[in-house]
Amino acid sequence: MKKIKYEKNYFLVSISVLTVVSFLFFLISFSIARTSDISPFWAILFLILLSLSLAFIISFGYTSFSQTLSDAMMILNRRLHWNSLTNPLLLRLSEDAPGTYHHSIMVSNIAQKACRAIGADSLLVRTTAYYHDIGKLEEPLSYVENQADVEIPSDENAATIRKNASMIISHVKKGLKIANENNMPEDMIDLIAEHHGTTRTLFFYEKAKERGLKIKKTDFRYPGPIPQSKESVILMLADCVEATARAYETLSKTDIENIVSSSIEERLADNQLKNANLSESEIAKIRSSLIESLNSIYHQRIQYRRNSDESNSDSK
Repeated sequence: MKKIKYEKNYFLVSISVLTVVSFLFFLISFSIARTSDISPFWAILFLILLSLSLAFIISFGYTSFSQTLSDAMMILNRRLHWNSLTNPLLLRLSEDAPGTYHHSIMVSNIAQKACRAIGADSLLVRTTAYYHDIGKLEEPLSYVENQADVEIPSDENAATIRKNASMIISHVKKGLKIANENNMPEDMIDLIAEHHGTTRTLFFYEKAKERGLKIKKTDFRYPGPIPQSKESVILMLADCVEATARAYETLSKTDIENIVSSSIEERLADNQLKNANLSESEIAKIRSSLIESLNSIYHQRIQYRRNSDESNSDSK
């Protein structure tokens, strides 16, 4: 309905501009014809055709510019709607899956900084990061970040390993379903679909190998597609390094550098980044940004000396 209203307005504006400009050119043409040696009829006819052509070009250019500007404003408004922390879907995530919500906020901050390092669309990635794991809303307690004070079932047998792996993998498909039901913008939906690419759920893959299960190449892999843009790659890497880092009890700077470097190298080796058109320089900048972000979040705690009547405690 909005689009129809905008198109109607553009049409009316175009007709108005065309009429005014044509009239002005007609007056000018008539004045020139009266003061020249050219036959008045042919002079007026030529200048009228010229004025109509120019008027059409001006009108078309104005309409195209207005349409482009309006489309850009509409896209920005939609993006800002989803970027709000008071968005109902995001509030639901914070209440029903608080661990996933906290992880998503951290990923958003990390990814935004990496985007700025290479001039990518930081608003798109920041916003999509809030919702990249929205599929975990359907069964939040099936995911480790939401399992505080919950007894985690054993996965010692083959059937349980495959079932748990399937549950983890399914959160992407479930997320796309929720995103489409809520009319999320297409560019955000694309990033949600690609944020794991076709990578393996490594934890369950390694467990399956330990149990001696027969494994196919497609087992324990996300359905993809692999990232198709720089923004999608940054979301993938930010998601991976944040989730890995939070699993450590303590982290040194060396640990953080190893986490980031290994995450990037594994995905390069697995051909996850091949469609994103990232240069070596951009990958290096992303790597540095991720390391810097993780160091600022998971820095080592420092103990300060306190008075004798106070117990030593972490200051940060």
